[in-house]
Amino acid sequence: MRKRPLCAICVLFLIIQAFRVLFSGAGDIEISELERAASGEAGVILTGSVYRIEKKEKVTAFYLKDNAVSAAGRELAEERVLVYYSGDTVKNVIKIGNILHVRGELQVFDSARNPGNFDQREYYRRQEIRVLVWAEQMEVLSKDTDRLRQSLYELRQAWDRLLVRHLGEYYGGTMSAILLGQKSGLDPEMKTMYQKCGISHILAISGLHMTFLGMGIYNALRRAGFGFTVSGAAGAALLILYSLMIGAGVSSLRALIMFLVRIGAEITGRDYDLLTSLAVSAAILCAGQPLYLTDAGFLLSYGAILGIALFAPVFAEAFGCEQIRKKQHWKSGVKKRISAALLWVLTGLSTSIAVNLMLLGPLLYFYFEIPPYSVFLNLIVIPLMPVAMGAGLFGSALDLLWEPGGGAVLQLCRAVLAAYDLVCEWSSGLPFGRIVTGRPDMWQLMLYYMMIAIVLILYIRMKKREKKRIGRPHGMALLLVSTGMILLCRTACREGFLSRDEVSVTVLDVGQGDCIHIRGPSADILIDGGSSDVSDVGTYRISPCLLSRGADSLDYVFVTHGDKDHISGIREMLEDQTFGVRICNLVLPPAKYHDGVLQGLAFTAAEAGTRVLVMDAGEKITDEGLTLECLAPEADAGLEPGNEASLVLEAEYGAFRMLFTGDVEGSGENALVNSGRLERCDVLKAAHHGSKNSGSDGFLDIVQPSLTLISAGRDNRYGHPHAETVERLKKTGSKIYSTQENGALTVRTDGRRIRISGTVSGGV
Repeated sequence: MRKRPLCAICVLFLIIQAFRVLFSGAGDIEISELERAASGEAGVILTGSVYRIEKKEKVTAFYLKDNAVSAAGRELAEERVLVYYSGDTVKNVIKIGNILHVRGELQVFDSARNPGNFDQREYYRRQEIRVLVWAEQMEVLSKDTDRLRQSLYELRQAWDRLLVRHLGEYYGGTMSAILLGQKSGLDPEMKTMYQKCGISHILAISGLHMTFLGMGIYNALRRAGFGFTVSGAAGAALLILYSLMIGAGVSSLRALIMFLVRIGAEITGRDYDLLTSLAVSAAILCAGQPLYLTDAGFLLSYGAILGIALFAPVFAEAFGCEQIRKKQHWKSGVKKRISAALLWVLTGLSTSIAVNLMLLGPLLYFYFEIPPYSVFLNLIVIPLMPVAMGAGLFGSALDLLWEPGGGAVLQLCRAVLAAYDLVCEWSSGLPFGRIVTGRPDMWQLMLYYMMIAIVLILYIRMKKREKKRIGRPHGMALLLVSTGMILLCRTACREGFLSRDEVSVTVLDVGQGDCIHIRGPSADILIDGGSSDVSDVGTYRISPCLLSRGADSLDYVFVTHGDKDHISGIREMLEDQTFGVRICNLVLPPAKYHDGVLQGLAFTAAEAGTRVLVMDAGEKITDEGLTLECLAPEADAGLEPGNEASLVLEAEYGAFRMLFTGDVEGSGENALVNSGRLERCDVLKAAHHGSKNSGSDGFLDIVQPSLTLISAGRDNRYGHPHAETVERLKKTGSKIYSTQENGALTVRTDGRRIRISGTVSGGV
């Protein structure tokens, strides 16, 4: 193999940066002065220069730099601030480069408050943005404009409108994402379908875009007789402007730098080396922002190219691609075309397997599942992408001269996207269309990459000895290692790996609402799942948490009553049974206590193929030593539907008992106290978010919990938990933990000992 000294230097630099981020504290979140000055929400006045504008569904996002900030009685400087504005008075006249005076409410970004949830704080930290301001008033102090960036922004917006006009909201929004990186117009269901089927990479600006544009103009100018320098400069200038227009994400910057290296090699008469180019671009980006090494987009973009460079030759040899290529010279006519088609399929399959092999770690870590059929889907999707992109570019340009002709060309984009939808719908109906593994631990990832590296090294060493056809055993070894990784990760997440006899109960942080996940010896159970102050709570908080634990299905979902803050997420999950977490059984209170909301939820469940059950007081569900018993309400208790008729459940595992009380209060709590079923418990999930109308002295005299867990939204308008309830709990000697302070709370027990932990750093 050729020596690559520059590549080695860049790789060494990246390793040092990785150690700094992961092990030396360089990746720890540092609190900025503005964050210290105003924890939570506070009023703020700031002045800054606009460097980026994004149109979102409900707000316009203004990115400001060089900010002078007045907050909490202090004058501070903050390099970058994100401002959301929902008004109409000023936003349409604001341009990039303008200086704004903003008055509004300051908000600190959230870290992930549940396992598997999106870490908003870390995401914006990579962009060096520490705070968000919800603007109430905005004023333009200076109309100085960055003409280049503003022109590119206006071009992007006009182009987006053109695509939507010709292709409609659904396909137009998709093409806008593909060509312009404009994600705000994407259809949510389509986005989910592409992600679950493993083709969501087409929605990101990638190296394919840059190669299509940059090399397209470069090759066209070369064929026209222009020199290397002029052709390369034109291609580079086009890509730089394109990157500025779309926002210069990690993937596009990677492709831009690699293009510049490639053109530089051609101009200077040197050989272009893919691995060196890849390493140089990664080192340049990570020198400016080391945290890219923990970014999903960075890892997926670089991993895909690295997989092609390292592992595609192994699988190409395993499939005999070189032998087929050599035999083509001796064939003619139909046989030669068949041979060429077979070679194309096997080469594409080699590339697709290599990419998936390399990206297995990031896919499992960030998305907790893999779509096995994506290896084959991409054989259809990727070759059609240049058709969609070419039609999008040419049709958009033609529209400026001849609108009917441009619109007709753009219909090719619709045809390609419709084909994508068809293959996704087809693959999603196949057995094992997705394999949910949960999130692997770091040691599992290190073990996986160490093993595939060993296989690759053995392959390279044997190739040096000029041994023939060694790709097949090494390709098989790589596939076995990846299969083993999938099985290991799924087993570890679902079975507990080192704690097989434990039961865990997690009270998720869903804001002002309730959601409890119980992992039994063989069953996954959910009690409630909703929120009154977090939108799409099922999609963005509950489902990712469950999937990160390897829970692709729930054996039982209990709904204590029909309030929104207990069922909104469950309804979302029931409406997404194709790609979401499967709900096998929905368990409701006795039919007598069903209101219109519960009846509607039952109907939604039945339509989704979920069995609907009711549970009466005294009935039990068992799971290999774990018992879940219904304590209330009695069918003839004479209670009104709602809080007082909440389903009350008790979990028992060995000597461990935990009580789940929904929103039971008033007459319902009194009936429970008088039923004789109530006993002392180790852990109490406080009723009604710690409301003063629940947890009476009589109730607590019987229950006497050692630990009490409270689920309530931070700074909620109800003032939960109420001071009276907290005081009553303290009198019993109970230790109190809340999702407000600790994020998701997890109790683990082997039936004797109890451990509790919180998700938010510095919590329990």
